[in-house]
Amino acid sequence: MSEHVAVILGGSGFVGRRLVALAAGEDVPGGRPEGWPRFDRIRSLDVVPLDPAVIAAAKIPVESHIVDITDVAAVRAALDGARTVFHLASVVDVGLRPGPRIEKVNVGGTRNVVEACVANGVRSLIYTSSEDVLLSEIPVAGGDESYAYPEKPIHPYVATKIEGEKLARGADKRGALRTVAIRPVHVYGPHDPHAILTSLRAFKDGSVAFLVGHDKALFDVVYVDNVAHGHLLAAGMLEREPDRVGGKAYFVGESNKPNYFAWLRPYAARKNIRMPSRYLGRTGTALAARLMEVVHRVTGREVPFHRFHQRVIGESFWFSNAAIQRDLGYAPIVTPAEGERRTLAWLDGVDV
Repeated sequence: MSEHVAVILGGSGFVGRRLVALAAGEDVPGGRPEGWPRFDRIRSLDVVPLDPAVIAAAKIPVESHIVDITDVAAVRAALDGARTVFHLASVVDVGLRPGPRIEKVNVGGTRNVVEACVANGVRSLIYTSSEDVLLSEIPVAGGDESYAYPEKPIHPYVATKIEGEKLARGADKRGALRTVAIRPVHVYGPHDPHAILTSLRAFKDGSVAFLVGHDKALFDVVYVDNVAHGHLLAAGMLEREPDRVGGKAYFVGESNKPNYFAWLRPYAARKNIRMPSRYLGRTGTALAARLMEVVHRVTGREVPFHRFHQRVIGESFWFSNAAIQRDLGYAPIVTPAEGERRTLAWLDGVDV
């Protein structure tokens, strides 16, 4: 039988490096989940090299290659011989003036990946989407995969992730290819490049005088290893029962839905950073978001807060895990308490 080669696009990123590590044999407490596929070789592709420590710790051969997914020929060559492809490469840019690469990478790059998979006879494509594909002006509490995409995406980033997901899901059954989309909720863990450090630095420098939204707004989070676990379960199911999951999308979380600022408090306390105690409230937050957008239009400057943030953390925005539990047998491999412990330990060595 031919060698089972897995390609991980975005392998040097926050989630990607953990997917590479776990897929390459890193030990998992409680043992390796039965639903994971076994690979003979992993090819990590990104615009920056994979951490050498990840390669050194791997129990199977892992290669690191510099590839930009906007380069059609380079993507097609990089996927030669692959049986399973994980597409995590994307640009996260939620500013009011996002750069041109957001469209080139999230939509054009995904189109290149899909076409390269079809041309190379790839059997499985697991696309990393986002809970943000359902972000709109309407709060979501316990949403699921039956919810339709918003007619008017609230931000260009949301629009590009919707288009990328449609491309991936729409490619199911093109030739030999079967596809599935994984929609992580907010991902946290060591090396988190987004919320934790950004928020703590804003609190530390005093630029945030109040908390967005209200204390009843819930925001679901998921530890990074659980997201990688969801991807591997999806890959395994595409191998065993592709008709069960092909063309579908699945939210992956850990049923952990605190208020965003309540969730941040242990991290702020660890760094002796004082957080504001007063919430601006629903009406105040909506007005502040609109005001920030006016400031941006008048001055051209980026602002730290606008309607995207209002809807993600100022109102409830969380989803059910029932579908991924039912169809993929998903259960978190890292508990919320253990995820917090590991993240706090990482934070001890980070300069905030």
